[in-house]
Amino acid sequence: MDIVDFLNVSIHNTTTTELLADLNRTGGVVVTPNVDHLVKLQSDRDFLKAYYYSNYRICDSKILQYISFLLGNPIKEKISGADLFPAFYKYNKNNEDIKVFLLGGKEGIAQQAQVNINQKVGREIIVDSHSPTFTFEKDEHECQQIVERINHSEATVLAIGVGAPKQEKWIAKYKNQLPKIKIFLAIGATIDFEAGNIKRSPEMMSEMGLEWLYRLYCEPNRLWRRYLVDSLPLFWLAGKQRFNQYKFSHQLQSDYLPLGEILQQAGLLSPQEIRQALQIQEHNHNHRFGEILIQQGHIRRETIDFFVDDLPQLVKMENKLRDKFRLGDYLTNAGLLNPGQIKETLQQQSQTNKKFGEIITQKGWVNPRTLDWFVDLQNNKY
Repeated sequence: MDIVDFLNVSIHNTTTTELLADLNRTGGVVVTPNVDHLVKLQSDRDFLKAYYYSNYRICDSKILQYISFLLGNPIKEKISGADLFPAFYKYNKNNEDIKVFLLGGKEGIAQQAQVNINQKVGREIIVDSHSPTFTFEKDEHECQQIVERINHSEATVLAIGVGAPKQEKWIAKYKNQLPKIKIFLAIGATIDFEAGNIKRSPEMMSEMGLEWLYRLYCEPNRLWRRYLVDSLPLFWLAGKQRFNQYKFSHQLQSDYLPLGEILQQAGLLSPQEIRQALQIQEHNHNHRFGEILIQQGHIRRETIDFFVDDLPQLVKMENKLRDKFRLGDYLTNAGLLNPGQIKETLQQQSQTNKKFGEIITQKGWVNPRTLDWFVDLQNNKY
């Protein structure tokens, strides 16, 4: 599964078919970035942290898909929560291991969605449902009652639609208290759609990227600010990314960004390798994530040590160290180049007009994505 860097998150570049197969095989948390999410993720740290700890970030916006073409890394398919969830329960129609708990909607909405979906599927795939109060996430007692109800339901899937960023933060906070849940789906207004409480836009409008316009027409008082004011900064930020001017200052803080996400952004791990390591860690809680990566042969110990121990210090002292460290120093300290390769590169550089990075990528010693990441680090873009 490829990834597409979009501002301060990476979106998994997959198709619905591939995603459904992966979910049944490995489980995980699915979030659905759209324009509204990407704007909120620039300033809401808890929301961003919840995103970083998700397993699948799939494009829920035709507009983001269009922008990805301009950024030079096209997203294969728009997969909205409202499209994914019906595809998910139809895909698992005869899979008795899939039992879904619906959480969201106003009073009675989730229950109606439960009835409708079970009728479509022909079995009790939705085993229970609940519509929480509007501010339930602020009431720990209510949240614990919901956790208890989900655990009692024997559900293996939680589909939560209470709006972003509330749903993503709730998953991140309570995920570890739901041991029977293998798949978490943050699906926004999908429960309302399934209950027939809200109509989706015509398919043609959705495919053209105009679903927002239809929803604005249906709910102008609630959505006008989101679509006509709050979302506008995304286009400015995307333009900055297109011309390599985008900067997000919190991206590399070790106490904020999980190791797997840093390594993925640096082009050193694939999403599949991260999920594999996390699965092993789930069964061996005393094994550290980095140690598992080393044991699996995904990455060298020097590289893990650099990202765990050295990188946080470099970030904290970046202004002092910027003049001391060259690109080769970073790559050597990270165990990605050895002194012999550095010497050979410098010799070739002195004989040609080629840049240091151009030489090491042509020789296949460092992949271009990793080089770009370290160049940004060297230039203090983070």
